Amino acid sequence: MPKVLFSMTYVIDPEHLDEYREVVRRLKGIYAEEGIEYHVFEGKNHEFTELTIYPSKEEFDSSEDRLLERNDYSDYIERINRMARDVRYQTLHEIEL
Repeated sequence: MPKVLFSMTYVIDPEHLDEYREVVRRLKGIYAEEGIEYHVFEGKNHEFTELTIYPSKEEFDSSEDRLLERNDYSDYIERINRMARDVRYQTLHEIEL
């Protein structure tokens, strides 16, 4: 089954970096429990890119509702949304060859 890659790129101000790193660490654990690959990369000027790789389109489509039912997940996403600025999203679907 083709995978789905969701990426989100944003800037985190330096005063929020410690909190941000803690939230990302916790999110990584939640995604691991769900069988979803989750990676965060840092570029210049505190720009971060989250890459979330879903095993299938069906998993991608159903994961958000399922994850938002978790209070901890909802809280972490809300915290990142408050800290992030200049946010860009992209969803890519793996091609079948």
